[in-house]
Amino acid sequence: MGISFEEFIGRLQTVQKNFPDDVETVLNRGANRMIKALKTNSPDSGKDHKRKLNKSWKKKIEGYGKDIHANIYSTAPHFHLIDRGHKIVDKKGQEKGFVQGKHFLQKTIDEQQDDLQEYMWKGVYKRVKDKLDG
Repeated sequence: MGISFEEFIGRLQTVQKNFPDDVETVLNRGANRMIKALKTNSPDSGKDHKRKLNKSWKKKIEGYGKDIHANIYSTAPHFHLIDRGHKIVDKKGQEKGFVQGKHFLQKTIDEQQDDLQEYMWKGVYKRVKDKLDG
């Protein structure tokens, strides 16, 4: 027929207790999806060397509850030069030109933002719904 009021209150308490952990799990999966997209969109020089840009993406989940967030960053020392561009300078320090940046970070964020938000909302909703349904 249905569930009793006491059982429903118990399920709500379970949701309230486990909600921060569920949000952290969904955030972690969303951050992994963003890293995968960044690895795909990172330009490749075609040369073998240490600290390849597409292999340098890392994440760190910080905070808990309302203040939880994911920091996604690159450990490659040349990331900012490729993404934003840089001057070309000769040995004497004279500027000889400018290399335009690829701006792949912002392009990836723009491409993934809506899909990622929807994915994360659905993930949280599914976890809460599963706990309420029993």
